[in-house]
Amino acid sequence: MSSPKKTDRRVKYTKQAIRDSFLKLLSEKPIEKISVTEICREAEINRGTFYSHYTDPYDLRESLVKELIEAVRARMLELGVSTRLTAAQMFKLLKENQELCRIFAGPYGDKESMLKIIRSNATAYMEQESEVLCGLSEYAQSSVREMLIASIASVVKCWFDSGMQEPAEEISRLLDTFCAYGLAGFAPRQHFHADDSE
Repeated sequence: MSSPKKTDRRVKYTKQAIRDSFLKLLSEKPIEKISVTEICREAEINRGTFYSHYTDPYDLRESLVKELIEAVRARMLELGVSTRLTAAQMFKLLKENQELCRIFAGPYGDKESMLKIIRSNATAYMEQESEVLCGLSEYAQSSVREMLIASIASVVKCWFDSGMQEPAEEISRLLDTFCAYGLAGFAPRQHFHADDSE
């Protein structure tokens, strides 16, 4: 009879093989064209083994995203942060979980889940900067938030697609600078009308 440790190692190895196979296939085609049979063939396991862990490729993708979200929560708890991680902390964490981040990379990456994670952090950031935006209408504040999220998502996606070759510190510095100077333009003291410059 197998010992619990051996069983745990076997399960861990199997799940890793499934994950690697799925991520490889996802780099080649969209998830809707990935079958359980293909994942099993690539991972050299049978369908029963796959179904003992996941219901379908979408469930597998969701589990990878949840794993990364849990890593973010765990880091926040570790640092005693209640609202959000700083850009530096977030990018360091993503770098440490580089394998999981492959779920977002490439033309068939899970952009919606990536946006969900970015949106959560960006919303907390905007709340911290609420004083800067207090003179704007609700619509304008929402527009600024969406511009911020779209910009961050573009930079993060490029970083993922490049295999995270640039140092996490460099990417976080670029985004911190962009966000700080971008929001500063909306501060009340900066408001002016186009005619004022004439």
